[in-house]
Amino acid sequence: MKIMQPEVILIYQEPDSVEVAIEHIKTLKLKFAAYKFHQKNLHEITQIKPKILLLSSNNIKQTIRLYINYLEEYGQDISPHSAILLINNRESSSAYLACESGLFDNYVVINPFNEPNRLKLVLLKELKLIESYQNDHLEQLLSEGDDEFTSCIEHGVTLKNAFMHEVTQCKSDLLSTVDKVIDDHEVKAVLENLIATNLEKMNGNISQATQNVVDQLVSLKANNQQIQEHIQEAHGAKKKSAIEVNTALLTSDDEEETSRFTHKILIAEPSDLFARVIDEMFVESEFEHLLIHDGKVALEKISTFKPDVILLAYDLPNLNGIEVTKALRDAGSEIPIVAYIHPSDKKMVKRWIPLGISSYIIKPSKKSIIIRGINKALSEPFETIYHLKNLDTEDICWIPEYSVGNKELDDQHKVLFDMVNEFFKQEGKKAVIATFQNLSSYIDLHFEAEENLLRQINYPKTDEHIDKHNELRDKFTLLEKKLEKYTIDLHHKISFFLYNWLASHILKADMDYKSYALSIEETSFN
Repeated sequence: MKIMQPEVILIYQEPDSVEVAIEHIKTLKLKFAAYKFHQKNLHEITQIKPKILLLSSNNIKQTIRLYINYLEEYGQDISPHSAILLINNRESSSAYLACESGLFDNYVVINPFNEPNRLKLVLLKELKLIESYQNDHLEQLLSEGDDEFTSCIEHGVTLKNAFMHEVTQCKSDLLSTVDKVIDDHEVKAVLENLIATNLEKMNGNISQATQNVVDQLVSLKANNQQIQEHIQEAHGAKKKSAIEVNTALLTSDDEEETSRFTHKILIAEPSDLFARVIDEMFVESEFEHLLIHDGKVALEKISTFKPDVILLAYDLPNLNGIEVTKALRDAGSEIPIVAYIHPSDKKMVKRWIPLGISSYIIKPSKKSIIIRGINKALSEPFETIYHLKNLDTEDICWIPEYSVGNKELDDQHKVLFDMVNEFFKQEGKKAVIATFQNLSSYIDLHFEAEENLLRQINYPKTDEHIDKHNELRDKFTLLEKKLEKYTIDLHHKISFFLYNWLASHILKADMDYKSYALSIEETSFN
């Protein structure tokens, strides 16, 4: 009977420090074995030829010395493998340097072992088993009802696969061209290495990186004119300019051609890959769309294109999404804006909400989610709180135009603005809940004062106004319960709610009783 050789080997010094890690590795059902550090074991491990070596000792310096000694002693007998450090939390900076230098391929903190899934992910990626495991887990997500998260992952995988396919095709075209037009074997070897190196380092912009390869080829002055002509012929012109737009629709005078469009949308997205997917979504839609890759250009084009709504990425060059939004609000624009962000940019949303965005969508998302978000921004517009352009702040600010004419209520409204700003900025469950409770208590005091004043002046819509207050009190009670299961997304949702409520409460409902009070010349109003 043939014994299955382990693919993953763990070399450890203290069994207690790796016991939990071993249990989690076993759940992956990989071919796995663990060896205590000993010179005779290193010889056996060399014969096994594992694909992954996990190394754990009392300290990282000792682990590094162990691994270097292993490489020096067994030299050519060692098979190609990935070396992963298992470390204490305090050693992470040293582990990063060891990986950055290329000695190790990755590291995982196992003391304390707070992220078991990270260890599993590292192993599966190194063994190239990600897709088979991912499919099982995606089916589990679907069975749990998390179809939006699942579709987001699937869409991203499709996007990445498309990118990798194009990288591979690009590399093949370039190498084929070099092989045809270069006779000098030494020059050919240099160029092939140059192409391979550049394409491996590409991170999102295929066109730009390809052009970079072409530029470097030209700089070598090796058959430069002929090389450039053939490469450009094989690969084609750059696919993207700074602005991409369905230009036939913008310049056409044919009314039948443009009649199918009900709205105009400006899309500002820096990534060629994401832009291509978004472009395909809107080509056959009811939206006449303009695609921009730069924040400064987007700001310039808004005034001429006059979109009804904007899909705005955060990570734009020259001006980021927040800066573009701030410039628009400073200029008095109330155009609906939907933020389009990477999951890593969620922390920026709390700075973005006070500038008056309708919602945010996480990249990547499927077409139905994006279209639904855009349509909601158009169909449910809200009041934009005026932004003070002379102040270097992204906060919402009370201005004299918001005065209801009564000093006590105006002072309370100013406090509400400050407390809502504070809620936007809070970090973590405990601080968010405490701030929300303070805000809720203050709103009760404000409502009581406002209701008493409305009764005093015999405002005809007092009961209707009090009903709205009671609806909000109930809403606050519900939201406070939800905050017990705090997430950053819930924090953002409540922030959107508070912004919209504050705008509608002061800019609409309260202005109605102000008009009534002034009409009867109530002395407490001026």
